[in-house]
Amino acid sequence: MPLNEIAASLYAWDLADEGVDRCLDNLEALAGVNSAYLVGLMHKEKRPLHARFYPHNPVRKYYTPEDSRAYWIPRPEAYPGRIKPMTSSREFLAGTDWLDTLVESARSRGMKTGCEISHTILDAQVAREQYADVLQRDVFGNSVGTFEAVEAQRALPCLNNPDVQEYLVGLVTDLAANHDIDFIQSCLVMFGSGFRSSNTVSASSKPAGWTAVMAVATGGCFCAACEAKARAQGLDWEEVLRQSRHLAMVSTGRDLEEAHEGTLLRESNYSETELLLENDAFAAWLLFRRRSIDDLFRVISEAIHAARPEVDFRYNTYMSQPELAGLNFRSAFEYVDSVRESDYSDQLGTPEGVAVKRAKLMKARRALGYDKPLLAALGVRPNATPETLRASVKAAVDAGCDGLSLGHYDGATMERLRAVATGMREWEALEEDWIHKPGEKATT
Repeated sequence: MPLNEIAASLYAWDLADEGVDRCLDNLEALAGVNSAYLVGLMHKEKRPLHARFYPHNPVRKYYTPEDSRAYWIPRPEAYPGRIKPMTSSREFLAGTDWLDTLVESARSRGMKTGCEISHTILDAQVAREQYADVLQRDVFGNSVGTFEAVEAQRALPCLNNPDVQEYLVGLVTDLAANHDIDFIQSCLVMFGSGFRSSNTVSASSKPAGWTAVMAVATGGCFCAACEAKARAQGLDWEEVLRQSRHLAMVSTGRDLEEAHEGTLLRESNYSETELLLENDAFAAWLLFRRRSIDDLFRVISEAIHAARPEVDFRYNTYMSQPELAGLNFRSAFEYVDSVRESDYSDQLGTPEGVAVKRAKLMKARRALGYDKPLLAALGVRPNATPETLRASVKAAVDAGCDGLSLGHYDGATMERLRAVATGMREWEALEEDWIHKPGEKATT
């Protein structure tokens, strides 16, 4: 099958600074982009992410967004619950529906359109002050953050909390019902995956061992909402807490006895299987988290399709080991319409990085099945090279992908955008590469 969709993400400040037409002109002309989506609810993260300064922004050297703001104009009736979306207070962004701005220009070019709800949905400071009861808790009762820098530590909402689910339903219903988009993409951070868990880019295609599984005990969630739901499903909550506390202390060396035990284990041939067999309540809790994420995906999918059946629910992966956050591809992907495998290992700039990408794509392809689209993310930013990007296109073709998705335009160089189009031609990724005119003669 050909790569039919070549997507690219844009931020509201890209559109404000460069202009929507200039952004789309570059993406369409250089990389063959035919699908554009707004990162419509964006977390706090310095942009561009992997470079000191923007390579082509005419207004500013870099940008630090507000935490978890919506860049469309939310409809109040979509949010009947406690939690409401926050919009930008920055003068150059406030008051404009940047999603509609992008959609209008993209549609005039015949492009697909979409919107992404990114990693976090709540401003961390506001959440701690106003919604402390909905936050994920570790086994010691502390609020759970995630992998970001210290100043951007997230107060992660618990995905089992009814108020949080109601808010998520409001977000996707608002987007599907009130905007001319083809897909809603989510890379929502799931359950806190623990102190030592890896992030988006991995230097290896092999999963981590028992230490990563044990470290999940330092993550979340053990809040009241999780307890009530777990007890209703028959879990022995007291034993879950006992085993998880012990494993968390061994993982972190929090006390002398546990630190000693951890040393012995690291010097032994201990396995993940032994860990789970010894700690059956902890293993049951891991399965409970998986069922919770499956249920969340079902709720989101049903809400989107109830608002507008033709809008796709697209999931955007964000971890090298999503199972440590409760996400099992095989079961959760039953409720999605398409997947963006958000691996940026091409940014390692090595053939080994491309091999990591290929392995992740194969994992996602197998779990998703063969009737739903899979898009391979490409990191078109300076740490990647034209060579690794072209090789990544081949990895996408090899893995049976249906499209590419570029991340992200703000940090992209023109050379790397061109490398995407070159790679597609090189690896015959488009249907036009398979069709030749009658009478056309082969060249030698």
